[in-house]
Amino acid sequence: MNKSGYVEGGSLSDLRVLDLTRVWAGPLATRIFGDFGAQIIKISDPRTPVANTNGVNNKLNRNKLSLGLRLDKDSGKGIFRDLVAISDVVIENFRPRVMRNLSLAYDQLKAINHDIVMCSMPGFGMEGPYSEYPAYGTTAEAIAGVPSLIGYEPSVPMPTGIAYGDPISGLHAIGAVLASLRNRDIAGGGQFIDVALAAGPVITTGEFLVASSADSYEREVYGNKHTHQSPHGAYKAAGDDNWIAISVTNDQEWMSLRSVADDDRLSDPRFFEFEGRKQNEKLIDQVISEWVANREAVDLMNLLQNAGVPAGRVANSRQFLNDPHLAARDFFVWLDEQEFGLKQYEGQSIPGNYVDKSNWEPSHQTGQDSRYILEDILGYSDEQCHSLASEGVIAFNRELPTSDQRD
Repeated sequence: MNKSGYVEGGSLSDLRVLDLTRVWAGPLATRIFGDFGAQIIKISDPRTPVANTNGVNNKLNRNKLSLGLRLDKDSGKGIFRDLVAISDVVIENFRPRVMRNLSLAYDQLKAINHDIVMCSMPGFGMEGPYSEYPAYGTTAEAIAGVPSLIGYEPSVPMPTGIAYGDPISGLHAIGAVLASLRNRDIAGGGQFIDVALAAGPVITTGEFLVASSADSYEREVYGNKHTHQSPHGAYKAAGDDNWIAISVTNDQEWMSLRSVADDDRLSDPRFFEFEGRKQNEKLIDQVISEWVANREAVDLMNLLQNAGVPAGRVANSRQFLNDPHLAARDFFVWLDEQEFGLKQYEGQSIPGNYVDKSNWEPSHQTGQDSRYILEDILGYSDEQCHSLASEGVIAFNRELPTSDQRD
């Protein structure tokens, strides 16, 4: 499929994806497609434009074209249907009734394009008693029981802090869509995919789900502690919010830690074996905390690792952006944003043939590419574009030029 005007390269450069998603899970999926060269047309209602002053939006909407389009207008639906006819994938994460009410459900889109793959990502799936409830990643965490597995005390459930359900569901959508596209290429025909946000975290809870289904097992909340390792925790190092994680997994590592820390209190014979260390963990934690308090976390990490003790700095976001290992792997990317100038972002963690990062584009403003999409991709005329703009159906981020004003 010819997509003139878009960056060439990437293993998915022959795909066109219509992106109706919002917040995190869906935009992450479409961003990954875009990184690998797919042409992503992000469709947003111009009455609620995507805020480019929001770090999450900027992070998740790179490498996408932006179309400001009202789908509640008949002419707006017509434009969307025209795009469906020449696209490969539609991804949305509304509640199930939204696309039905717009007369844009899968069966209706399939009538336009028999090969279209549609991925819906509602909070609780397309069917079932919760199906019309909205949900965020934190909602998915809660219904999956994730807060019961973390935290410092059982009386206060604690979320992960990253809305874990969102990235999990986004990655699930990637795999499901690629599998459907492969099936289309082999057998022909499109497919409908139902990726429920709330289902994602459930399959990652591992043995705890199995244990609970087998009997009345309930996992105890340990905080940073471990049932079979001691000492095991995060200890505050020098500076503001600097921490070192230490995990002693056997007696030899304990002897190495004791030697490095060089504190007579750790020479107590009760600590030579795991059982004694576990019983006296509070005392050991106190000694370690005092030892690390005035030392740099990175220096401690290197010292302990060189001694054979598992340890690592607990990096915050700013420290992560300056990580020498990730920098050496060319993981990061700098994007020149209209509002903020150059900003550093994470690159692509999935290896493969993605678009060279020198050609990556920052998040576009809502409607920034409306003219290109309508005129160059769909073949609409200047007059049609002006008419749609005057009706409020289409948003053009910049003043719409006439044909004699173009380069």
